[in-house]
Amino acid sequence: MNAPTTSNTLGVNVFTAPGKAMAGERPRPFGEALGFDPMASTLIFGEHDAVLVDALTTVAEAEALAHWVALHNRNLRTIYITHGHADHFYGLSVLLGRFPNARAIATPKAVDEMRKFLIPPLDRIMQRCFPGQLATKLVAAEPYESETFTLERQEIRIIEQGHTDGPNTTSLHIPSIDLVVAGDVVYNQCHMYVGDTTPESRKNWVAALDRLAALKPATVVARHKKPGAPDSPSAIQDTKCYLLDFDRLQQTTASDEELFNQMTELYPHWAANQSWLMFGFPGG
Repeated sequence: MNAPTTSNTLGVNVFTAPGKAMAGERPRPFGEALGFDPMASTLIFGEHDAVLVDALTTVAEAEALAHWVALHNRNLRTIYITHGHADHFYGLSVLLGRFPNARAIATPKAVDEMRKFLIPPLDRIMQRCFPGQLATKLVAAEPYESETFTLERQEIRIIEQGHTDGPNTTSLHIPSIDLVVAGDVVYNQCHMYVGDTTPESRKNWVAALDRLAALKPATVVARHKKPGAPDSPSAIQDTKCYLLDFDRLQQTTASDEELFNQMTELYPHWAANQSWLMFGFPGG
């Protein structure tokens, strides 16, 4: 959890859930024991109201997030989900139970991705990975068609980013406070999920990063970040460098293990050194 940043109009605060163990076997016999990377949810707040970005995964995480949101003493009006991976929205029912007047929204394409995680086989894969930890009632967000919404008359812009670490990802830009909430487009000192990418999709990912850099934000919140890492715009360039390094080494290394080890050497202090992030989600 970082110290809140405020302006004359809106403020922002970030809740970071630490990495956690998963049940099952690693997809490759190297790297850390099977686990999930740290995740951040972002609260943007005005004098009276607030918007929460992303809802975490397990019941325990969502309950802790709900308690933290309540401490801000604002009316939670909107929960925005940046894309359809389960770790972004499986905690949504817990949050809506705590804040029944909030509206959960996402782009129509992101909602389509969410619905895939509400039925077999993807919901069963998640249940196997987090046995007894997920909400019994899972809900998706509502499709939201517009490119903007507001918080206390301040515009929040939705940026559709295409396939980055997964399909149909988005970021948010709040111009009044020079804030980007990047979703999974930006990682911050955390090994990146490149296991669902191709050379072509990584080019799109780099283009998405360039779009965010062109906004010249003062603050950039990555969805996956090492706890305590500053929400610095330098994370955009760091993410781009990681992708370019992965592209280069994938072409020159002789084995998966060599590729993994060389990426580890380049980024030794980044969190979540998981082989599945590089080679695909367990059971996926």
